[in-house]
Amino acid sequence: MVNLKVKFRICATKIFRVVKFFLAVSIFILIAAQFIQTQKALNSFGFLKSDDSSLIKEIGQVRESYSKIGADLNEVRDFLRMPKSNYSGFNESSDAKDVEQNQNDVQLALFKYIDYLGNQKVRDQKIAANESALSELVKVESFNKFLAGIGLKAQFSVDQSSASLKISDEQNGTLITYYLSKEDGKFFRKTPNSKKEVDYRDHLVLDKDLQGFLSSSKMELIAAAQTLAAKKDEVTKAIKSKSAQDILTKLKMKLEDKFVDKDLMITYSIYNKTEELIGEIVLNATDLSISLVDKNTDGINLVVNDPISALPPFLEKLQSKTFIEKKADRVMQDLEKTLGDSGFKLLLSQVGLKISEQPRVNGDRLFFDISDANGKILNSLVIEKTTGVINIVDMNGTNAQNLLYFQPEDKKKTLEIPKNIPDYSSSTFGEKEDFNVLIAGDHSGLVDTMIFMHIDEKNREIKMISIPRDLFYNGRKINAFAQSYGMPELKKVLSEMTGYELDKYVKIDMYAFIEVIDLVGGVDVHLDQPVIDPTYRVVDNGKEGTLRYEPGDYHLGGKEALRLARSRHTSSDFARAERQQKIIESLQTKAQNFGFGDLDTIYQIAKTVLSKTDTDIGLDEAIAFYFKYQNYKIVSNDVMSSGNVLHVPPYITQENCDQQMALAAASGEADPGCANQNHAYTLLPLNNDWNVIKWFFKEKFE
Repeated sequence: MVNLKVKFRICATKIFRVVKFFLAVSIFILIAAQFIQTQKALNSFGFLKSDDSSLIKEIGQVRESYSKIGADLNEVRDFLRMPKSNYSGFNESSDAKDVEQNQNDVQLALFKYIDYLGNQKVRDQKIAANESALSELVKVESFNKFLAGIGLKAQFSVDQSSASLKISDEQNGTLITYYLSKEDGKFFRKTPNSKKEVDYRDHLVLDKDLQGFLSSSKMELIAAAQTLAAKKDEVTKAIKSKSAQDILTKLKMKLEDKFVDKDLMITYSIYNKTEELIGEIVLNATDLSISLVDKNTDGINLVVNDPISALPPFLEKLQSKTFIEKKADRVMQDLEKTLGDSGFKLLLSQVGLKISEQPRVNGDRLFFDISDANGKILNSLVIEKTTGVINIVDMNGTNAQNLLYFQPEDKKKTLEIPKNIPDYSSSTFGEKEDFNVLIAGDHSGLVDTMIFMHIDEKNREIKMISIPRDLFYNGRKINAFAQSYGMPELKKVLSEMTGYELDKYVKIDMYAFIEVIDLVGGVDVHLDQPVIDPTYRVVDNGKEGTLRYEPGDYHLGGKEALRLARSRHTSSDFARAERQQKIIESLQTKAQNFGFGDLDTIYQIAKTVLSKTDTDIGLDEAIAFYFKYQNYKIVSNDVMSSGNVLHVPPYITQENCDQQMALAAASGEADPGCANQNHAYTLLPLNNDWNVIKWFFKEKFE
């Protein structure tokens, strides 16, 4: 009897383990399926990233869900005694590795390097030989006498990227060009209507071949050059004709008689008002055909015999609207179609609501008001013509929410607010007369400086707050908005985040920064703390050294001011932001000394800045703002930091995580579990409460 009970218990235990195992496998499959669906959704969002700023918030939310599902999946894998996987990547994939794959990184790198050196040596020898053939040929007296005898001349030119030899006459221009690229070593002989790759390692061989070619083909080359020049004149006359110019002016398009000559295709580009390429006039130097190409419509490539008469109607039919304008048109068409739909009208009738058939126009917004049976406006559907997005807004036009991603259950969620911080929600602050400008510093396409400048016109004061680039908002660092979606989106996000509407933005690169400071004669800056940056190597008077500034007063030129503004190795981003504000304050002090007598200098500064910036401020506006605000007083410089309203959430770098995992594997210890943790240094508001940001700005600006 006892043995029977023992056997029963053993059997029951095994059954329980089997059931438990299959239950875990089922959970694993369900989570995996959910993970795969999420992965597909994320990949489908990828192509929309650069097109629609309205998806930013939604993609950020999906990214967070993605990571959580990955963590759950790893827990089940651990229970099933399966190795964990890294699900922390976003839109990443990993290929299975061949078991025989060479893992010797040093060996692979050395093979790659030696192969590169060998190919580079061959290429360099070829380039040197062909360049020598060109340069030596023009020194040969007999060759120059030959050219002079047939009315031609040679011109050799060389720079870091290429070398060329042109044979031309005074009347018909260049007849033959020998062009050598130092980047890839390719060497071509080009005539008005042909192009051929050649290779001459000896100038004597080149001399013989070229003299023979010219002796037999000179008249043909002249005829080809004259015919091609006549065709270019046809295109130029068509472009400059009154009918074409009238259409270009009306449609705000740009078409000049300047062209790009590449691979025997002479191309004249047509742009819309935002410099988007919408069309081309292409002259084929080989067969002398002229084509009108519509870059927005596939397959539209018209070969024309008379460009003067064909160009105006072609320009009329070109889609001159910008990408955003076309997107806004599509949204408008979809909305109008829905408003006229019989089923939608029935729904409105059932719920007792009405939507205005014609929109209210307010600047760049079209409002379709939603009202109840008594005519009271509840909300509005707003088409943002500047972005092509359709939002739901409340009665005063605020609290925008993307219509395409509206979720009723989201409205039920409440935000936990600290007792001493009010719930500002989507409140906006500031007086009507206030003026807010975002000053952003650009370095190699990345925004690494953001200063929110608040101009109080009532009190004639200027206040500044620096925003750290590592502030983590909506699934990404704040400076990533400019890189991925453009400055208008960054301006919009910061307006929402701070509660203060940004009116204008200026993204200035470091070269413009240098020129502006040099134009005003430098700036005076006082440093309370030393600045020493061993990773920032500088060269002064031909001598290399470490960036180093002791405490004290400095008069800095453009280059020195940029060094001081960008250095951050031995100081924090917050200390760097304070120095940047000091430089801006010094610039403003300089500006106060300029008057109408310095208008030429002011104009030159404005022109320099605007030519090297991404901004929505025009030249006339910039000069008007200067005279309006030059005597306003900068009364405060503040920096959002981990010392006031921000904190650094726990994180581990990917490098440290990889080291921990390698050590654990080598010693036979358990996986440290860091693969799905945060691998980037970021900043968040205290208690993860974004109302703290608005509170901070309100406290500083009012």
